[in-house]
Amino acid sequence: MSKKQVFVSISAWVILFQYRLLMQVHFLSKIVTNRPPSIVMLGRFPMKKKVLILGAGYAGILCANRLQKQNKDIEVILISNSEFFQERIRFHELASRRKEKKVKVQDLIRNKIQFTIGKVTKISPNSNEVEVKTNQGPIVYNYDYLVVSIGSQNTKTKMEDENSIQSKESLDVFLKSKCPEDIGHLCILGGGLTGIEFASEWKEKYPNTNVTIVDQNHFAKSFSKIGKEYIKNKFESLGIRVIEAKLIKKIEKNKIRFQDQTELHYDTFMNCTGFQVNDLLTKSGFNTNESNQVFVDPFLRSKQYQNVYVAGDAAKLEPSHLRMGCVTALPMGAYVADTISDVFRNRNLSPFRFHFFGRCVSLGRNDGLIQWTNFDDTPKEKIIKGKLGALIKECVNRFTLIVLRMEKYLPFRFYFWPKGNGIRYTIAFKKTMVQ
Repeated sequence: MSKKQVFVSISAWVILFQYRLLMQVHFLSKIVTNRPPSIVMLGRFPMKKKVLILGAGYAGILCANRLQKQNKDIEVILISNSEFFQERIRFHELASRRKEKKVKVQDLIRNKIQFTIGKVTKISPNSNEVEVKTNQGPIVYNYDYLVVSIGSQNTKTKMEDENSIQSKESLDVFLKSKCPEDIGHLCILGGGLTGIEFASEWKEKYPNTNVTIVDQNHFAKSFSKIGKEYIKNKFESLGIRVIEAKLIKKIEKNKIRFQDQTELHYDTFMNCTGFQVNDLLTKSGFNTNESNQVFVDPFLRSKQYQNVYVAGDAAKLEPSHLRMGCVTALPMGAYVADTISDVFRNRNLSPFRFHFFGRCVSLGRNDGLIQWTNFDDTPKEKIIKGKLGALIKECVNRFTLIVLRMEKYLPFRFYFWPKGNGIRYTIAFKKTMVQ
């Protein structure tokens, strides 16, 4: 046998030996990682850390996927009161009877994430427990780390028989109780993004309906001068009436009485005045504001409990320019996942930063407005309008689901957000070791 043949034979045996060794290591790792989470690992394998995430919205799903892919040896449990993902940025479309495309939460999360459908009835941060009401009965979950991302599903009620599209439940009530042909005069309270989009969508779909937007402040105040003029011109072309900077004395059934003694009569009232978080957080002992948002530190942790993180609409970071919505929920969810992962690895933490660059609003199916903004969300005198604005707005809506799916399937982090110099802190922090 020549030297070359000997060399080739030895090389083949070495490669075969390495392959078998790798297969054995892989087999042993599967045995370890496939153990039930409740089992305490013996020797050098500790018990799995458990991260409980409340809410399967934009922030919750993104946080769960991103957290699980970075930490194979932890248990991630996601809890939601619905099996379907609630695409809230399209609620104004659904309220106008546009076709709904249902997406299951299970189809948006990684396979190793445990998903539970149920209603959170109690949070006990002092004992690290959460009570959930499910169809199979009540369940009590304990946790090492808690992520609160329940979102905002309520409004500040103005009258008993009002309508709302802030939650899927209130949207379903509106769809079941109101027939479009029976609505002669629709009154929308609130001239923000939700009110503007709903008014445009409804009037375009049902042009024979009288539509009036009432705003006690200045209408479309978050837009620049040219942006506001474009929206007003669009409303004028659609036949939508705007009442702004007019104080309300009392809201009654089918009538609004203003301070100047004038009245507005209607047959359907829609409250779009803003977001309100579930009062469960306040009742659970968290320090909250009047909207039931939890006060958090620069690392999006509860100021009372260092193992409780808050992402999305339920978080109140002061001082900051953050507003509620999908635009901040996605970055917060990603940041919380990365931060908890850094805690597990005993790394230094960096405070949350976010830089606004614009806001988009749809004005029906074929018209839209993109308002460019400064880092702190104040508007610039620069807009994109018309069909191009509508196209960009639709792309933004679709991108949110693309982000969730990419974080599920890709082995690396997909979503990144503009951080800029928008939120900066001079707080030095050295994270603690994971016990």
